[in-house]
Amino acid sequence: MAQFCPLCGRSKPEEALFCNDCKDKIEKEYEVDVPKGEGGMDAVGQELTERSVEAKKENPDLPTDTLSKDTGPRKNKSRLFWGLLLLGILLVAGFFYYGETVRKGNLDRLQWDAAVKENSVSGYLTYMQAFPKGKYYTLAEENLVKLKGNEAETWRTLQSSDNRAELQDFLTQYPESPYTPLVKKRLDSLAWVATLNDNTAESYSDYMVASQSGELPGDYFGNAQERYEMLFQSYPVTKSDLDSIRLTVDGFFTALSALKANEITKYMAPVVFRFFNSGGGQREKIVGDLIISGARTQAPTVQFLPNTAAVAYEKTDIEHYKVNVPVQKSYVDGGQQKTVSGYIVQMELDRNFRILTLTERKPAADAV
Repeated sequence: MAQFCPLCGRSKPEEALFCNDCKDKIEKEYEVDVPKGEGGMDAVGQELTERSVEAKKENPDLPTDTLSKDTGPRKNKSRLFWGLLLLGILLVAGFFYYGETVRKGNLDRLQWDAAVKENSVSGYLTYMQAFPKGKYYTLAEENLVKLKGNEAETWRTLQSSDNRAELQDFLTQYPESPYTPLVKKRLDSLAWVATLNDNTAESYSDYMVASQSGELPGDYFGNAQERYEMLFQSYPVTKSDLDSIRLTVDGFFTALSALKANEITKYMAPVVFRFFNSGGGQREKIVGDLIISGARTQAPTVQFLPNTAAVAYEKTDIEHYKVNVPVQKSYVDGGQQKTVSGYIVQMELDRNFRILTLTERKPAADAV
């Protein structure tokens, strides 16, 4: 049996129909003996049968069809009838009370427990929408305000964070946060910096895929696509050509970093049409200007670090080679060694693998 009284909703003994207070009230006001349990209704029938037998003994001429009825005083018979009728009505009312009050209270509690376990803005909002007059509505509102405060404070600490895992955790914890666009923009910027540091066709491809899938806003998609096309090896590779190109690239940048005039000259064509930002001219003049500029500069020479494994090239109809190579630059600034990634040096080599032109693409200026 239920553990709650169907009339008032308070706890009752398991074997009883009502709690003690409701039982006393019924017996006092309606002069009805409330059965003690589920077998109590059988006891009422037994009592009526015993009364019929006694009445038959006292009055043998009494009609048989009246023996099953209460032969006591008419008043008691009437009270018993109306008492049983009232009892039925009260039982029905009790079931309605249980369905509308007890069951609803249980659902309220279950929804609240789920909201507390989730401990999220959406969880508390779901509870508040389902139970606008719920027992825990005020507490849900307080927890919601507290979470929003924590959310704002967390974002303030993450604005300058370089920790991509922390930013991803923020999106997981606050999926409907108003700061979501800002967090994703920060993640996009950090992802682009990581892509530039890797500076390979594969890294640019990965960035584009993440942008197209919606994982990142893709603010640098155009740059990534352009750089991918530079470093993607679409031309069929000839091993001997590739080895010669790599030898030129590695030897030239090693000599340039050390400012060794003879070594630099060895890797350049007699006439260079473009050399970084200095225009073109005879290789001897270009190399001489480099040595003079380096001698005037008190700061250490910039070190060029090419990634020869990621070199991409294309052979032209006149047997020249258009070469793209990822490069890092390393230098000392304020007593600290700094390395900047994301450069792509573009060269054109003649058929003897000597440099005809040399330009560079710098990293995106707005990457942070």
